[in-house]
Formats: sequence, C-alpha cells, structure tokens
Amino acid sequence: MLRQIFTENDIDSLFNKACAGKYELKDRYLVSQLAYVPLSLTEHNLLRLHQLISDKGEVYRKWVLPAAFSRNKKVRIIEVPEVYCQALEQYLDWYEQQQDLPVEYRHNLGTHRGFSQKAPALLNDRLTAFAMSERTVKKGINKQPTNLRTKVNTLLKKAGIDWATAKTFEDSLVIHLAKNTEHGEVADLFGYSSRQVVADKYNGNLLQLSEAINNVYSRIKVTGY
Repeated sequence: MLRQIFTENDIDSLFNKACAGKYELKDRYLVSQLAYVPLSLTEHNLLRLHQLISDKGEVYRKWVLPAAFSRNKKVRIIEVPEVYCQALEQYLDWYEQQQDLPVEYRHNLGTHRGFSQKAPALLNDRLTAFAMSERTVKKGINKQPTNLRTKVNTLLKKAGIDWATAKTFEDSLVIHLAKNTEHGEVADLFGYSSRQVVADKYNGNLLQLSEAINNVYSRIKVTGY
C-alpha cells in the first residue's frame, strides 16, 4: 500500500497556517509532540507531564513510558530530539500560567513545576484532557482517542493537508527513522510486535518513490544502435 508522509513543508504549514489565535502555542506543541515523539495516538492521548519532566521541572531527553500507557503493555524508553525539548519548555511556561486548569492538575509541592500526576501532556480547548471514547467490542470495551483525532484532523484541514490523517504523524516518523536506523530498533521504540511492521511501512513508501522514478524515466525515448 502506498503511503504519503509528511515533509518539512507540511509540518511548517501546520505550524504557520493551522496554529493561530488564543491557543496557538498549545496547538503548536500538539503538532510538535505528534511529529517528534514515537507514540500511537492513544499513547499521545494518555501521556502525562510527569513522564516528560523531572521532579525539578527539567525536561527529559529520554524518558520512560509506563506499561499501563504502552501499546504493547511493556515499559518503553522514549528518546526525543532537542527541537521537541525546546517546544516542550515553551509549552510548560504557557501551561503554568493558565488560570482555568482543573484544580486536580496542580499541587502545592515544590516538585514537577507544581503539576500533579493527573496533569495531561495534551490539553483540549477547554484546558482539560482529551476524553477517550468507549466502544463495545467482542472482547469487552475498546477505548479510542476520538476527540484528539478530531482535533488533529481539524488542524490538518486548516493547513490544507487534506490527504493526511492523525495516523500520518506516526507513519511519517516511522519511515523517516527507518531510513537511517535498524528496523528492529524502530519497532522496539514504537512498541510494535515485530520489525516487519516497520518494514511494511518503509517498503510501502519506497514503492511510492519507485513509481515516481518510473514515471520520470518513462518519458525518455530509448533508441538502439
């Protein structure tokens, strides 16, 4: 299956066209977390600030995703780039200044910049956590990040990136990492069951490039001697 992935221009469009108004910085951080942190959309939705900062309020470059939040129900070590850390630091400064946060997101201790363990990494426009939607399936109750997905799709539409979905962030990061990193390591980073998941995404992207190359050279008339 052919996969379209984000380019730098697409991410720039999200930052510059979709993120504006009262919650510009909040939305810019949302894009940064989706673009740079190797998580599923559900994991993004469940992430808490305490996973991202030390008790002294310092931003981690490498941190632990708890098994309870992880797609494969195993603890994962997450490493993030410096550009994301800078975005998080700006976001935390904004987050601290918000007066309309639910009281349970704060504490009066001198740790974690005054944020409690309940403070979510991502806030909706009501300055609360994005709720998970429940759906009944054969094995019980399935929970989906429907509200977060709707928010992301709204940003994509504002940026004029109509072909993309919330899943495109994950696929794009996987493929970009797989270009220069062993596929097994990428699979472990994302909590996939095997490296084949990464290979399938990566090879799907290569097929798209291959077809583009064939289209270019198909215009060249070949003659023999």
